[in-house]
Amino acid sequence: MRASFSDTGIIVRSVDSGEADKFVSIITENHGLQDFVARGARRLTSKKAPHLDLFNLVKFQSGRGEHPRFLDQVESTAYFPEIKKDFAKVGLCLTIIEILTNTLPIEVEDREIFLSLKSFLEAVEKSDSPKENNRLGRKFGLFLLRHLGYPLPKLPQSAKLTTYFESIMSKKLIGPLIK
Repeated sequence: MRASFSDTGIIVRSVDSGEADKFVSIITENHGLQDFVARGARRLTSKKAPHLDLFNLVKFQSGRGEHPRFLDQVESTAYFPEIKKDFAKVGLCLTIIEILTNTLPIEVEDREIFLSLKSFLEAVEKSDSPKENNRLGRKFGLFLLRHLGYPLPKLPQSAKLTTYFESIMSKKLIGPLIK
């Protein structure tokens, strides 16, 4: 049985399970990409429910146990309301999150990915033009390729990164289809 831990992370996946539970994936600061079960998170009286939205920056505590662990306590520290109000920003962030969840290994510590994702979300939150959003997404995509050790496209300035990531993952991305 693994020990419990506390950490900070960004919610990257939240899926309903059963009558009252949620499966949650979090990119954490000190423990990498982690999967959790939030028991009772869909109940009306749940204190966890408002904190388990996508893109929320949370402080949390996990319980002991095997994979997936139980999520005991959750508290939001930032929730990025400007991103959640704009469909274009949501689509961009979902694409980045989809790439991350399909390329990052589970439970491998990578503090730089967490800090870069946090900075990316903060920059998208403050950005006020679609051109700036596209620049931020491209910059983060190129960083991700370099950081994970994938070769850059032959023409990184003109190559379409979503197509390049799809070829790496051997999977079609859903995020760019959100309008």
